[in-house]
Amino acid sequence: MNAHQHPGRTFIRHPIDMPIDVKPREGEHYLEELRNLSLGGVAFSSKQPWRGGTPIRITISCCTPAASMDGHVAWCEACGDHYEVGVAFEDSADAYRMRLVEQACHIQQYRLDQVVHNARYLTLDEAAAEWIQQYAPYFAPLEKGTFRSA
Repeated sequence: MNAHQHPGRTFIRHPIDMPIDVKPREGEHYLEELRNLSLGGVAFSSKQPWRGGTPIRITISCCTPAASMDGHVAWCEACGDHYEVGVAFEDSADAYRMRLVEQACHIQQYRLDQVVHNARYLTLDEAAAEWIQQYAPYFAPLEKGTFRSA
């Protein structure tokens, strides 16, 4: 069984690859890679193991202002040369905030890609309108499912 197949999961997970800053409430922060998101929390990859129950703050800085959410380590599993770490949100509204931040990051990346690859300079509103038209149908909505939270 891997980190994505926990028995009894109550929420569907949506895959993501995004850098995040993870800071235990006591200790230094770590730059990690967000792997997926559900209504109950997130999972990230880490080079070090995390102890279950550890309270943490996750910050995503790809957009301005940065967004931070509080949670605690729900599980940690060895996965080859790294660890997959599940985090349960402290506040259920944080899942929706995280999803909005994820979409904003995709839009910012789309805007940058247009400049680099097509020499098109778009306003944020123009980029958002184009991204929504092209990609929103493929951006799975968060919804309750038959899986356990992170």
